[in-house]
Amino acid sequence: MTSRRYVDIPRPYQLSPGRVQADLYFPASAPKRARQQHAVATELARIYGVNATIPALDGPDGSIASRLDYRRLKVQGKPRSLARYLAALRRVLTSVERLATRAARAFGSWRRSLLTVLSGQLDDETPSTLRARAAGFRAEVLGTLVGYLARGPQQLPRRDPSRPLWEEAEGVAYEVWQHAGGIDPWAVTAEEIDAELQQMLYTDLSVVEQPEAEDVSTVRFTMPETVAELLEQSGPAEQAPLEDVVHQQIVITSRGPAGASGRVPTAAARRSVRLAGSGSR
Repeated sequence: MTSRRYVDIPRPYQLSPGRVQADLYFPASAPKRARQQHAVATELARIYGVNATIPALDGPDGSIASRLDYRRLKVQGKPRSLARYLAALRRVLTSVERLATRAARAFGSWRRSLLTVLSGQLDDETPSTLRARAAGFRAEVLGTLVGYLARGPQQLPRRDPSRPLWEEAEGVAYEVWQHAGGIDPWAVTAEEIDAELQQMLYTDLSVVEQPEAEDVSTVRFTMPETVAELLEQSGPAEQAPLEDVVHQQIVITSRGPAGASGRVPTAAARRSVRLAGSGSR
């Protein structure tokens, strides 16, 4: 089953030696849903022992507003601790969302049930109030599931069939948790942790601007067609006057079998001399 994108995790960066940070963003279309997913990430940060802070909203004039931005979360810690947290975050968030959705579907089935209709529990409800009941029920189930992440259910909730299901969110959360076998927040492999570690930049991006790497694949190398082009590409050291080239003897050091060394003209030197000679005629 394909996972939905509940959280954006940019590449972490270094704040100081031995401490890195990731700036999370929750892109849910509904602000309330983003805040619920924010709560999952915050609780998981507490479980993993990494620091989580909620930044303030930016004001319309660029100033910092007094309200907190629940679409963003800054998490920081030691590199391996943060890598373990990030490796678990998407999986835990997806699992919690799926269990909350399962509970919401159970609420829908209950609302359409003939027994529910005949019980009179919906007599005073309208379509708009039922939608609000369903949204509140799902949010309460999700909050209960978040509370289970650290140590699981600590007590067995009792359900009362005579009460409306929106008043039984805790019992339904327990049932979907047990049906799924719970959620293990520590179920992370060493490979996943190493993959997150490799994504980390050990640089403070707010201070150091990362230079753009040159794409070698886009550079075209062409063979010069004239001597002038060749000298231009060779640089100033090769653009000496022709007379200097004629009288310059280019030599290399060669070693004989006995270790004796001698200096002999190179082929490039001989070609330079011939070129100079042909130009003087």
